[in-house]
Amino acid sequence: MTFPRSRRHLDEWLVPAMPALSILLSIVLLVLPIPLAWGVIPQIPLLLTLVWAALAPRLLPAYVALMLGILADLATGVPLGINAFLLPAGVVVVQAVEKRTETRNLYLDWAVAALVVLMANLAGWQMLAFVGHSVPLAPVMAQATLTIIAWPLVVRIAARLRRRFLGV
Repeated sequence: MTFPRSRRHLDEWLVPAMPALSILLSIVLLVLPIPLAWGVIPQIPLLLTLVWAALAPRLLPAYVALMLGILADLATGVPLGINAFLLPAGVVVVQAVEKRTETRNLYLDWAVAALVVLMANLAGWQMLAFVGHSVPLAPVMAQATLTIIAWPLVVRIAARLRRRFLGV
């Protein structure tokens, strides 16, 4: 089946941009006024960054994660540079682990993601304290816990997007 030229042209642009677009959409979801029971929301942009760094590393290089981190900082109102540092750092860590492991295992990926999420939350907490925005540790750890719990759901969503748009 052949598609009209405009459809093929859209696919040529949309397919390579899918990881960045999904992360961008998750950043938009972060700033929506959603009532929360616990007052914290999982860091879905960070999780999607980690997932895409493992599933499609060519489509999410560190410099794209840097740009998305800057957008996340601007959208969420945190001091500029926090997500801009944490997202590309997550990409680098995941890609380094991927090079050293031979098999894909949900539990190993989950453990690596949990470690990266925990370290990212603690680093972000320290960076906020450094710039004068003191935040209690309890909400930071609650957010880290919710983010780690959300890992399987985010992996499933990214895998579906990968199959649908990347054909893998």
